[in-house]
Parts: sequence; C-alpha cells; structure tokens
Amino acid sequence: MHFVQFSEDKEQRKPFHYPVVLRFVIGGRSNETVQNDRSYSLDERLLSCSDVIEVRQAKFHPGSVNDSHILALTSDNMFRLYQIDNREAINLGVYSIGEKPGGMFPGSKTAFLDMYGEIGVDFDFGFPEFSSKFTKTSNEIPQPKAVNKTVNVYSGKIHAKPITQDIPTKVEELIYPVYILRGDCAIYSMNIDLNRRIKPTLQGPYNIHGQPAIVENEACALICLKTIPQIFSVATSNGTLINSILLDIDTEEKGKNSNFTKPLASIPTKELMVFEQIELELGLSVYQENEEESKKYKCPIFLFQDESKSSRFFATHNAGIHSINISCVEELHNYVFGSEDVTPTFDIFINPSSAEYLLCTKTVNSDKANPVTGFTIYYEPTSIISLLSDGSVVTLGILTAPLASKENNILSNDDDKTSNRILSPLKKMLNEPFDEYIQKILKKSSSQPVLKLSSTLNNTPEECYDLLQTASQMLREKHIKNLTKVREELEKRMHTLCMLKQSQKAELEKMADAKEVLREKAENLAEKYEDIKDKQDELMNRCEKLLMIASRKKSEPSDAEKKFMKDLNGISQKCFSYNDSIDKLKSKVKYQQFQIENWKSEQAKKIENMSEIQCTTIKSALKESSQKINKMVREVNQYKQQFNLK
Repeated sequence: MHFVQFSEDKEQRKPFHYPVVLRFVIGGRSNETVQNDRSYSLDERLLSCSDVIEVRQAKFHPGSVNDSHILALTSDNMFRLYQIDNREAINLGVYSIGEKPGGMFPGSKTAFLDMYGEIGVDFDFGFPEFSSKFTKTSNEIPQPKAVNKTVNVYSGKIHAKPITQDIPTKVEELIYPVYILRGDCAIYSMNIDLNRRIKPTLQGPYNIHGQPAIVENEACALICLKTIPQIFSVATSNGTLINSILLDIDTEEKGKNSNFTKPLASIPTKELMVFEQIELELGLSVYQENEEESKKYKCPIFLFQDESKSSRFFATHNAGIHSINISCVEELHNYVFGSEDVTPTFDIFINPSSAEYLLCTKTVNSDKANPVTGFTIYYEPTSIISLLSDGSVVTLGILTAPLASKENNILSNDDDKTSNRILSPLKKMLNEPFDEYIQKILKKSSSQPVLKLSSTLNNTPEECYDLLQTASQMLREKHIKNLTKVREELEKRMHTLCMLKQSQKAELEKMADAKEVLREKAENLAEKYEDIKDKQDELMNRCEKLLMIASRKKSEPSDAEKKFMKDLNGISQKCFSYNDSIDKLKSKVKYQQFQIENWKSEQAKKIENMSEIQCTTIKSALKESSQKINKMVREVNQYKQQFNLK
C-alpha cells in the first residue's frame, strides 16, 4: 500500500526536504493492523543541510525488478537515482535536466529560474520502449605460426601474441521514458537506464499543438495515463487541466521542423496535441446576496493514477479532491485497434471529459482551508482514503456512473428535435425505455462534494447562513426540480398508457366483431365451395362420357390408334419370325441329339477314350447352346403371354 505524505505547511504544501521510503504491510485477518516495516533515508545530509535544494517529486521506478529503485526530482534541476540494497540507500547517479539555478531572490529561497518556469516541477513514467545500442565484443583471431611472437625475459620461451578484434553487436533493452514537466508547461523526456549502460540524454521541449496561452508559470503536476495512445494531463495552480495526446512525428514534418542547432539525440520523435481543457472548482461556491468578483484562488495540485480504470485519475489540492474521467479513451482505443479503412474524425473528442468534486475542504469566499495532507486509493471496490490537516480521515467509495455533462444534454436535445421530425411523440415515448429516461432526468449534471471544513476553525454566523442558503438553493435547483419533472413525466406516462389501454380495448371489441363477421363469411364460402366442387365433378363425368361416345361414333381411327395398330403389327411380325427361328433351333437340337447319340455309340465301340480337355470343351459348348435355347424359349413364352397367343 502506497501512502503519499505532504508537508505540514498548509499554504504551500511543499514536500519534505528528504524523502523517506516506507513499506506497509496490511494483514488479511481482523487482528492484523498496518505497521511500519522498514524505512530508509535518502541523501539525508545533503537535503537536510541545504536550504536551497528541495525534493519536488519522488517515485518508484517501474523498471525495477525488486521495486528497489527510486527516482527523485530536486529543485536544482537534477534527477537522483537511488537503490535500496543490503539495508542501505545507494545513490546510483545524478542526471541534469536543465540549467542549474544560481541566483536567488533576496530574502527568499526562490530562484530566478523558478520565476521564469525553467525548473522541473513534476515527472511521470510513460510506456516502456525498446532502446537499441551497439556494444563491442572482442573475439580472438587465429594467426600464423611465425607472426606476432614475443619472448618471455624470465623463462626465455617464445609465445605467440593473440590478436583480438572488436565486433559491434546490437543490444535491445526495455527502458521506461521519464517525462518531465517544467513550470512554463514545457515537457521534456529522458531515458534513464537502471543498468547504467546508456547515458541518458534530455530530449525536448516537445511540440504542443493547440496549447492555451499561459500568462504565468503555473504548471505544477503531470500524469501519464496508461492508455493507447497515451494521454498526458498537465495541472496548473489556478485549477486548469490541459489534456493532450502523445503522437509520433511524421518523417516529413520532422525534417521540416528539425533544429540543426541542437544535437540529433536531443530532438524528440514525438509531439503532443491538446484536445481538451478542464477547469476545476477550487472551493465550494457559496450563495451571496451581493455577489462580487473575487480573485481566483491558486494552490498546488497533485495528480494520482487510478489503476482500476485507465481513463480516470484524481486531483488533490487545498480545496479538496476531484475525480476526472477522460471520455475519449474508448473511442481512441477502438480507432487504434480498428480496421485501417476507418478515417479519423473529430467525433472522437465530441464528448467532453467530466470532473467530479468528491471532497470539498474550502469555500470560495473564505481563505480558511482544510487541505489534504495524505491521499491513497484502495481497490476492489475502488475507494479513496484521504487525511486532512485537522487529523480527520475521510473514505469515499467511487461510483462507476459518470456525470451527465451540459454538452451531452444539448446534443440529446438536438437529437430529440431531429427524431421528432421523423417519429411521432407517441412512437418516440414507446421506443425509449422509460426507466432509462427517468434515470437520465435524475442523473446529476454537477458534482455535489462532501463538505469537510476544518473543525478547529470557528465559522462566523454569516458563513454558516451562506452554507445553509447554498444547500437549500442546490436542493431546490438540482433535486426538487428533477423530482418535479419526474413526477410530471410519470403522470404524462400514466395518462398516455390509460388512453392507449382504452383505445386498445375499443380495437379489441372491433376485432371481435370483425372476427364473427369473418367466421360467418368463411362458413358461407365453405358451403359454396362444396357445391361448386360437386358440380365440377359432375361436369367432369359428363365430359368423359361425351368423349367416349364421340370416339366410338368416329369411323376413322385417330393418330394414336393408328400408331398403336402399327406397333401391334410390327410386334406380331417379330413374333412370327421368332417362332420360325425357334422351330429351326428345335430341329437343330433334335438333329444334334441324334448325332450325339450316334457319336456316343460309335465312341463306346472304340477302345480309346477321350481326353479331359475335349470333354470339358464339348460340355461347355453344349451348356452354352442349351442356355441360349432356354433363353429364346422364355422370350417366346413372354411374347405369347403379352399378346395372348396360343
């Protein structure tokens, strides 16, 4: 569990002069409590003895395998990398991110560079990238026997001197880029290798397209959301959030916009495009009869990533806590991983992001504040735990439903106008689910934070009265107005449904009457159908009889009869020819039998016997002839049966 701790200074909320790494253990059983496991001091002597150097930000390096590397940003434009090893904090390196501040304002700790916004105020880690580097490896080359020989003075022996050659090899490493924010909203980057194989180079500043004009150097926080493409959010001390997308620079634009005065390694390969600007409400607006323009409140803002939802992050400040939800994350993800035929449109950014005021610790018309001194996020379910300056701890559960923005309401009204041209009000009412329509009405369009003012400060009766007036006005404008509208919609819906019920009853009665009429008509049609069918059968029988009589009285045969007689004559002629051939075959059979008997008698008189081959040949010939005769006899009998011949 990570717990972020700020200083006790309620006005500036500057970090401690030296960071302390704390590790907490939370038990799963009820008898186990949170306890401090181990703590380390990082550069305690340097940071405690120096009145100028202060820690601006400190984070664990995500590329550390054992979570033992810590990167700290100090006010002297330096990165300091530490490693916790063997119960000791080791300083691995110090990296410069800009010009070191030299001059200070008299009587203060503010540097001249800090006034111009040229000192880093915050940093965050981006998605890991592959970094390629060529390293030299020495390989021994075989040499001839009489070449490169040396004499050992002590032993007198001759040895061959080995020859080595350095071969460059390409090595790819996974490096997490560090994005740095300066006070003037300029963003730089640096790749810090934990193995210290690659020398880090400062790249930037990044080109920011569509960046709003910043009068003062008010940038104070930076967060890199874990989205694709990656979204950056920069917070200023006046409560403005500038959201932008990190994009790759085209090769053509990179060649046009390249600055030849800078080294090639310091030129960034990416750029930022601002697509949205959000104004945070730093304090609760209190109802006043004589409203006067007051000076806008300014305070440092700290941003925290929500690991359970990539499009959401939290902002803490002296006036409370905000929850910010970026609405275009899903559309960007679908466009990046969608088909290549889809062309980019500005509809992706048409839905504005929402900023919900969760916890309020200050009113607008009062300088008294109860700033947030500690903040952490608890998951499953997502909840926030905050520690206020008066010692109170506030826990809030995070709802998943986003706020309904005014722009969405306007768009929905426009959609309603266009749909009214096509559909009638009744069809429109029945097409949309009524529960969803009621939820849209009851859905809050503005955040209503939990008010947690300092208990140590005594509020005046005027301030208490203003708070009461504000609460009652909000109740009238936000809640009662919506409830009244819901009641009207319910009454309208009930009246419409009653009218529909009556009309449907009338239609059911009409349909019942029509059903009876149709039933009577169907019965009449069935009776008529039976009569018509009987008449049709009678007419068919009469037609058949007439055709038979007409055919009998006709003297000349028809074409079909002529064809049939012709076929019969042809068949009878074939039968006569078959009978003649059968008689001839029978006479031949008798003659062959007579010859066989004579041959058998002659052979019986002879002493010599026939060979087996001759016997089989004769038997097969006789068998075939008998089969043919039987087949012809069967065919003749079949023809006799067909034509009734004796």
